[in-house]
Amino acid sequence: MDNITTQLVESFERFLDIVIRNAPAIFIGIILLVIFLFVASGLRSLTQKRLTRRIEDKLLVNFIGRMVFLFVSAFGVVIFLNQIGLGKAASGLLAGAGVSAIVIGFAFKDIGENFLAGFFLAFSRPFSIGDTIEVLELKGVVKALNFRNTHIRTFDGKDIFLPNSSLIKSPLINYTRDGLLRYDFLIGIDYGDDIAAVGKLIIDTLSAERRIEHSPDLKPFILIEEFGTSTVNIRTYYWVNSQRYEGSVAVLQNDVMNGIVSSLMKQGYSLPADIVELKIYQEGKPIPLNITSSK
Repeated sequence: MDNITTQLVESFERFLDIVIRNAPAIFIGIILLVIFLFVASGLRSLTQKRLTRRIEDKLLVNFIGRMVFLFVSAFGVVIFLNQIGLGKAASGLLAGAGVSAIVIGFAFKDIGENFLAGFFLAFSRPFSIGDTIEVLELKGVVKALNFRNTHIRTFDGKDIFLPNSSLIKSPLINYTRDGLLRYDFLIGIDYGDDIAAVGKLIIDTLSAERRIEHSPDLKPFILIEEFGTSTVNIRTYYWVNSQRYEGSVAVLQNDVMNGIVSSLMKQGYSLPADIVELKIYQEGKPIPLNITSSK
């Protein structure tokens, strides 16, 4: 034990002596490293500001900014190693970067895969910050694109971090790429009503709603979907531009449906419920009994 303690003390003294002799170089190296980190941070901010003026896609701007920061920081680490006398280590680090990349690629396959996927997502730009997307049955608003994952926030307040590779491999739906979304709903009309007059009233009501689209290619329209048990079912279609509309699209749909129901009822059109026929047998003979139930 005494020999081991003596060896440890001697090793520590030699290490301390080396540190003292090389203190100026280490101090300068640390200063250079800190300077490079500040420069890297400043270049990232400058790059992002310049790109923001020319590129509207914030995802791509942020991704390029992070790449600039990592590149300058890595260069600063190499300078630091050279300054403190570890130049051979720095050269070996750079020379072995290719081999290391292969080894790390196999060891951390998922991390590397997600990093490359993030790189392709940043440049292919299938979505931007603020877009509503759906992937793997998860729907939400894009908040950020990182090296490994994409941050989306669902409409019920959940923050989900999707691996970038899943966005590359799986079908991705972008609901707001051009802002246009088509909505529809079903309404049942009594068989005794004038279907043509009902259709005209629905279209007139939709035409008065200025929050939906009315361009020639995006005009609202209706189709008779089916002849139900007790109603003629009409499906109504209309388009909404979410980029122009500041409110909630769900609230708008509720207002549109309420407006059409109110217009129909004011004109005296009935909206019948389903009619269910129950047969009660008495003395072997059925007694029909009609019961109306809500749809």
